[in-house]
Amino acid sequence: MKHVLDRCVSAAFVCTGAWAASVTGAVAADPGLPTRALAETSAPIRPGQPGARPFWNAAAVQFLCAPAFDLPETAGASSYRFTVSPATGEARTFVAERPWTPLSAVWTAVPPGAATLAVQPLDAGGAAVGGAATQTFHRAAPFGGTYPPPAMPWSASAGTALAALVHSDELACWFGTGGPDPKVHLYRYPSKIVGAAAAVLAVYAAQKPAPDDAGDALRAARRAADYVIGLSQPADAAWAHHPPTYHPTLYSEWMKGHMDPGRYLTSCGAETGQFYLDVHAATKDRAYLDAAVRIAETYAKRQTPEGSWLQFVTPGDGRPAADNVLVPTTVIAFLERLGRVTGDGRFDAVRTRALAWVLDHPVRTWNWQGQFEDVRPMPPYENLTKHEAGDLAIHLFDTARADAAKQALALDLLRFAEDQFVVWDRPPAVTPRKQNADGAAGARSRRWMLPCVLEQYRCYAPVCASSAKLIRMYLAAFRATGDRLHLEKARALAGTLTRTQSNPKAPGRYQTWLMANPGPMWFNCELSAIRAMQELAETEEPVAR
Repeated sequence: MKHVLDRCVSAAFVCTGAWAASVTGAVAADPGLPTRALAETSAPIRPGQPGARPFWNAAAVQFLCAPAFDLPETAGASSYRFTVSPATGEARTFVAERPWTPLSAVWTAVPPGAATLAVQPLDAGGAAVGGAATQTFHRAAPFGGTYPPPAMPWSASAGTALAALVHSDELACWFGTGGPDPKVHLYRYPSKIVGAAAAVLAVYAAQKPAPDDAGDALRAARRAADYVIGLSQPADAAWAHHPPTYHPTLYSEWMKGHMDPGRYLTSCGAETGQFYLDVHAATKDRAYLDAAVRIAETYAKRQTPEGSWLQFVTPGDGRPAADNVLVPTTVIAFLERLGRVTGDGRFDAVRTRALAWVLDHPVRTWNWQGQFEDVRPMPPYENLTKHEAGDLAIHLFDTARADAAKQALALDLLRFAEDQFVVWDRPPAVTPRKQNADGAAGARSRRWMLPCVLEQYRCYAPVCASSAKLIRMYLAAFRATGDRLHLEKARALAGTLTRTQSNPKAPGRYQTWLMANPGPMWFNCELSAIRAMQELAETEEPVAR
């Protein structure tokens, strides 16, 4: 197998034409784009207002766009003096009627880095009333228009990453025994990691022209998919035919806290259903399509009258294991794809109700809660992420181009994702509180490869799948608007992914953690990055050729 990978990697690093020239120095965007990028940060994102809109940013540490903070009014105050004092540079001041006014008036003059806000209540004559309320934060650097060049063309990069992952030691077990390697502890998440292995192998085998070992890879894909199907819930369970979030018998030493084999994160079925559809597309075997359909049937049965699903449950009886409700964008995407494959509208009503729930709940509350198997469900706003917001934005950009309100919402979602999670330069020195183990290990920002995208508040570290989500969001925005700024931002993030492929510990692969001395490789994250890079190649490289 190694000789196949060697040929793929060697071929991918042959750069010609414009690409060969580009690797010699930094890429510079149109000079007008950075000016626009800075100016656009003065507009706040869903600013809170007492009694009208929730303040979603209490746990945030970084702001690219002008924030508004939940500061109380003071008796006897007629106005409020806002003073933003950056760690370096001149303090900026303005006066407003309410203490929760966004910082738009001075925001573009605040340099990137740590800053302190003081809001002093004033009486009708302009004298101070009581003490000032204070808030500290990191003013994020806007897109600067210049970024390191990619190490290779997008399509070559994606092909290299796919081949390297397929021929890695971690996937060798599916070419042999057909069971997970006990040394690869991430297989403790069967729906996510074994399922992703099946999809990776299937996607690799389905390439045109087919690789020399496509047949071996396809057989390995079947073994991985069959393994997950074999672990899934029985037909009489409340969550029938859904895969386990946590391995029921292996890797128990890695299961801590809420990570109990008797619990189920209900988005896992949709994610695994997508993997089954990848295997079906490569094999044309109806068994994998049927497995996906059975997952969808259970979603239809378990959908709440409001339109979503409980987030964590005990899968046998369906009882809640947490109070949180799923933000079901993963389910929506799965049902959309399943409908395209089957050609029927059997689950359209389920999907429509789920989309309506998203529009009526997180779009109104802006509680884009994290939904990760290795982080316990959290109270509102304590662990925000951009993944579900990104899913909705992509959906709206691609399906509602004639609807101005939905396109505006999609742009808001994109700005939120960039505001809270993209790091173009000057990363924050602090992190949100209560990091999980991965977040604590990866939160040393001096190690990050920039530009990058952070995963969630509880794992405040750059992950390739997070960059992939923003790349896809920017590409969807570019398709919908034609605005070149979105494409340049996608290219800048993608360039970082190509530079991770030179790591000698995993040559050719996209590092899951975009930092020096990266940690374990998550196959699902790598697959997300491969697909985003393929999408970028489809957008750009035909024009370049």
